[in-house]
Amino acid sequence: MPYLDELRERLKLVAGDLILETWYDDLYSYLTAIEKGGAVDYAGYIHKDLLPDTDALYNLGIANLRLKQVYSVYGYFSYVKSDSIDIQNIQSDVITANDVYAKRGNFSEDLRLQGKRVLKDEDPVHIASFYEYAETQIEQAVKDALLNLEIPAKIEKKKVVDVYSFYDYAKSQIEQAVKDALLNLGIPAKPHLLGYKVDYYAPAMADIFLHNLNVQFDGKVRLKVMGNRDFYAYMKFKPNVAPIEITAWLNEGKPIKANTWKEMDFTVNKDDEVNVKVAPTVTITVIIYNIPEA
Repeated sequence: MPYLDELRERLKLVAGDLILETWYDDLYSYLTAIEKGGAVDYAGYIHKDLLPDTDALYNLGIANLRLKQVYSVYGYFSYVKSDSIDIQNIQSDVITANDVYAKRGNFSEDLRLQGKRVLKDEDPVHIASFYEYAETQIEQAVKDALLNLEIPAKIEKKKVVDVYSFYDYAKSQIEQAVKDALLNLGIPAKPHLLGYKVDYYAPAMADIFLHNLNVQFDGKVRLKVMGNRDFYAYMKFKPNVAPIEITAWLNEGKPIKANTWKEMDFTVNKDDEVNVKVAPTVTITVIIYNIPEA
């Protein structure tokens, strides 16, 4: 079949030209080539690659005339901008989105959260990288401890000071300053043990700990528990900001299987109180940690 430009030349007429039968054959061939031989036919089906003649010039739709849905096997984009994006398999140098939902993420070089680098497994941690920040925090904590105990930063000559009178307070202030410094640098503190029971015969809906456990740090309480039969776990929670006590199911109200370790996190603030209950009566091992968070 002749090329389209050749057919166009044949179809051109000037005044006085006779229209022969072959002209109709060429017209039919031309229309057929346009309808069925083009990249996109009249019905909208694509038969060939759609190739722009200039790089990064043309748009596919505009802001108020958009495509409703796009179905594709692969997509390669230099930039992706969206208010919300559901990613299944996407390759891009830059992604800008308020919300990203994904099952897995592989970051070969760096990952940052709120502008701070997230530490990964086997990342080297150098004390020197946060020494100056921790030093200033500690110095300020010592000064605050002295002032709160009405001990001046500089002690007059011949003035007797009992160091033990402020040792415990200063120690707690310094410890908290170090933990805050580590958390602000993205280095999590170690979990703090609040309490535990081993092979404890726990009557149904009775407090497992004789006294409520007092939360030491803002962050989470992590409950690790195992029983010798299927059972339900409850958290008794007493917030420090209100004179109330609430007991409710853990594990979304689902039973915990016998002889199976189960870990559950519960958000808390410093000086909150927690306790644990179970039902039915079961022999359990339970450990409660306080995990500090910035």
